[in-house]
Amino acid sequence: MDIASYIGQFLLRNKYCYLHGIGSLKLNKLPNKESGSYAYHVQLLPGGSIDDLFANFVATSEQVSISKAANAIREYNTEIRSLLDAHQNVNIPSVGYFTKVDNHYTFVTDATFSYQPAVNPALKFVNAKPIKEAAEAEEVIAEAPKKAIINWSKIVLFVSLLIVIALAIYFIITQSQNISATQEEPVTNTTPDIVAPVIDTPTLANDTSITSAVAEYKFLIKTYATLSAAEKRYHQLLSYGNKVGLQTSDSISYQLFVSLAVPAIDTTKVKDSIRVIFNPKGTITIIK
Repeated sequence: MDIASYIGQFLLRNKYCYLHGIGSLKLNKLPNKESGSYAYHVQLLPGGSIDDLFANFVATSEQVSISKAANAIREYNTEIRSLLDAHQNVNIPSVGYFTKVDNHYTFVTDATFSYQPAVNPALKFVNAKPIKEAAEAEEVIAEAPKKAIINWSKIVLFVSLLIVIALAIYFIITQSQNISATQEEPVTNTTPDIVAPVIDTPTLANDTSITSAVAEYKFLIKTYATLSAAEKRYHQLLSYGNKVGLQTSDSISYQLFVSLAVPAIDTTKVKDSIRVIFNPKGTITIIK
């Protein structure tokens, strides 16, 4: 796949393009004092939000799966980082080139680069989306996601998840009723669907000198090898009302986790509860 060519097409169509590990290319409009009109140049910004719009664009253009396109993009990003670290420029046809200056990646716009907003949005591949010219700098406009089609299997899964959550909450409440009145109730910071369990320690009820410090822990739900799979599960859990997080473990794996503030002595029961709710067949661990 010619990922470099697709970067240029996607950039001109959406006025931005996020590349993991490199940054976000952004098409900026600046006033041209000489002609009294506007000129465009491309800027590389550090970081950016993770999305699958570029992978969708490549998959549609190549008529392949999104996962295959995402893997090709990831391999391309790794390759150009190696070239840039070796102080070699990476060309994006008709747009400019990546380079490394003072240990920072940057982008140099081609001197012959020219961009004009398209006037026919019906074309499948156009250089840019039609926009309304304004005196102020324009905001980056991302493609609106397609309206989701009702999936009955997801509805059944959601109902099943509610039942499991209800059973888990009942179990946790039952356990908490056995705590001694002299024991301080731990303060928890939980998602709407998870209640951190309170450990039943009747043998320690009379020893008020023993306390358990509350700390913030990240409980790993599952590790994914591809970004598309991790994001699919991440957005699925968010749609159910869960407060979960997604982070990159390394360049080829992604971690889905939930953060909870619990006493250290209760982490085992919390992990069991999270496993029942989110990953019954897996293992829940604590990560940094």
